[in-house]
Amino acid sequence: MKSKLLFLLLFSIVCLAGCSDYDQDGNTTSEEAKKKYDAAINQVFKSENQYLKQQQINQQLKRNTDETGVIVYEDQDLIEIYYNQLSGHETAIYQKDGSNYARKTYTKRISRKIDSSEKKYLENIGIK
Repeated sequence: MKSKLLFLLLFSIVCLAGCSDYDQDGNTTSEEAKKKYDAAINQVFKSENQYLKQQQINQQLKRNTDETGVIVYEDQDLIEIYYNQLSGHETAIYQKDGSNYARKTYTKRISRKIDSSEKKYLENIGIK
Protein backbone atom coordinates (compact mmCIF):
# COMPACT_ATOMS: atom_id res chain seq x y z
CA MET A 1 0.00 0.00 0.00
CA LYS A 2 2.84 2.43 0.85
CA SER A 3 4.55 1.82 -2.47
CA LYS A 4 1.33 2.50 -4.41
CA LEU A 5 0.79 5.72 -2.50
CA LEU A 6 4.40 6.79 -3.08
CA PHE A 7 4.12 5.98 -6.78
CA LEU A 8 0.89 7.96 -7.05
CA LEU A 9 2.46 10.93 -5.27
CA LEU A 10 5.54 10.92 -7.54
CA PHE A 11 3.36 10.53 -10.63
CA SER A 12 1.23 13.51 -9.53
CA ILE A 13 4.29 15.70 -8.99
CA VAL A 14 5.68 14.85 -12.43
CA CYS A 15 2.32 15.57 -14.09
CA LEU A 16 1.89 18.89 -12.32
CA ALA A 17 5.44 19.97 -13.17
CA GLY A 18 4.69 19.33 -16.83
CA CYS A 19 1.63 21.60 -16.70
CA SER A 20 3.62 24.77 -16.04
CA ASP A 21 3.81 27.52 -18.66
CA TYR A 22 7.53 27.88 -17.90
CA ASP A 23 10.28 25.76 -19.40
CA GLN A 24 13.23 24.41 -17.43
CA ASP A 25 15.05 27.75 -17.82
CA GLY A 26 12.14 29.74 -16.40
CA ASN A 27 11.07 31.18 -19.79
CA THR A 28 7.52 31.49 -21.09
CA THR A 29 5.79 32.85 -24.15
CA SER A 30 2.28 31.98 -22.94
CA GLU A 31 -0.78 34.01 -23.84
CA GLU A 32 -1.60 34.35 -20.14
CA ALA A 33 1.73 36.07 -19.46
CA LYS A 34 1.29 38.21 -22.59
CA LYS A 35 -2.09 39.46 -21.33
CA LYS A 36 -0.64 40.07 -17.87
CA TYR A 37 2.18 42.30 -19.18
CA ASP A 38 0.53 43.80 -22.27
CA ALA A 39 -0.14 47.24 -20.74
CA ALA A 40 3.31 47.46 -19.13
CA ILE A 41 5.11 46.50 -22.35
CA ASN A 42 3.05 49.00 -24.36
CA GLN A 43 3.93 51.71 -21.82
CA VAL A 44 7.63 50.84 -22.12
CA PHE A 45 7.49 51.09 -25.92
CA LYS A 46 5.75 54.46 -25.66
CA SER A 47 8.40 55.69 -23.20
CA GLU A 48 11.25 54.42 -25.37
CA ASN A 49 9.78 56.18 -28.42
CA GLN A 50 9.64 59.42 -26.40
CA TYR A 51 13.26 58.85 -25.34
CA LEU A 52 14.33 58.32 -28.97
CA LYS A 53 12.52 61.50 -29.97
CA GLN A 54 14.32 63.47 -27.22
CA GLN A 55 17.62 62.06 -28.46
CA GLN A 56 16.65 63.24 -31.95
CA ILE A 57 16.70 59.70 -33.30
CA ASN A 58 14.23 59.41 -36.13
CA GLN A 59 12.82 55.98 -35.31
CA GLN A 60 9.51 54.77 -33.94
CA LEU A 61 9.52 51.33 -32.33
CA LYS A 62 6.61 49.02 -32.94
CA ARG A 63 5.87 46.02 -30.82
CA ASN A 64 5.60 42.52 -32.32
CA THR A 65 7.82 43.15 -35.29
CA ASP A 66 10.97 41.33 -36.37
CA GLU A 67 12.98 44.36 -35.28
CA THR A 68 11.89 44.43 -31.62
CA GLY A 69 12.03 41.97 -28.77
CA VAL A 70 11.01 42.02 -25.12
CA ILE A 71 12.05 40.22 -21.96
CA VAL A 72 9.98 40.74 -18.82
CA TYR A 73 11.88 39.69 -15.71
CA GLU A 74 8.71 38.88 -13.80
CA ASP A 75 10.22 38.46 -10.36
CA GLN A 76 12.39 41.59 -10.62
CA ASP A 77 9.97 44.22 -12.00
CA LEU A 78 12.22 44.80 -15.02
CA ILE A 79 11.41 44.98 -18.73
CA GLU A 80 14.20 44.86 -21.29
CA ILE A 81 13.60 45.74 -24.93
CA TYR A 82 15.81 45.00 -27.91
CA TYR A 83 15.66 46.81 -31.21
CA ASN A 84 17.70 47.69 -34.27
CA GLN A 85 18.92 51.15 -35.03
CA LEU A 86 21.08 52.36 -37.87
CA SER A 87 24.06 52.13 -35.52
CA GLY A 88 23.34 48.50 -34.65
CA HIS A 89 21.56 46.47 -32.00
CA GLU A 90 20.22 48.53 -29.09
CA THR A 91 18.80 47.57 -25.72
CA ALA A 92 16.98 49.50 -23.04
CA ILE A 93 15.99 48.49 -19.53
CA TYR A 94 12.97 49.76 -17.63
CA GLN A 95 12.27 49.25 -13.94
CA LYS A 96 8.89 49.46 -12.27
CA ASP A 97 8.53 52.70 -10.34
CA GLY A 98 5.12 52.82 -8.69
CA SER A 99 2.57 52.08 -11.38
CA ASN A 100 4.88 53.06 -14.27
CA TYR A 101 8.18 51.86 -15.68
CA ALA A 102 11.17 54.21 -15.76
CA ARG A 103 14.18 53.93 -18.08
CA LYS A 104 17.35 52.96 -16.22
CA THR A 105 20.98 52.59 -17.11
CA TYR A 106 22.58 49.20 -16.81
CA THR A 107 24.32 49.04 -13.43
CA LYS A 108 25.82 46.19 -11.47
CA ARG A 109 22.69 46.12 -9.34
CA ILE A 110 20.40 45.81 -12.37
CA SER A 111 22.70 43.21 -13.92
CA ARG A 112 22.52 41.16 -10.71
CA LYS A 113 18.72 41.39 -10.77
CA ILE A 114 18.67 40.18 -14.37
CA ASP A 115 21.06 37.33 -13.57
CA SER A 116 19.03 36.25 -10.55
CA SER A 117 15.66 36.37 -12.29
CA GLU A 118 13.97 33.00 -12.35
CA LYS A 119 10.88 33.76 -14.44
CA LYS A 120 10.96 35.52 -17.76
CA TYR A 121 8.32 36.32 -20.35
CA LEU A 122 9.82 36.43 -23.85
CA GLU A 123 8.44 38.15 -26.92
CA ASN A 124 10.23 37.99 -30.30
CA ILE A 125 13.56 37.04 -28.74
CA GLY A 126 14.20 33.84 -30.67
CA ILE A 127 14.59 31.76 -27.50
CA LYS A 128 11.34 29.86 -27.62
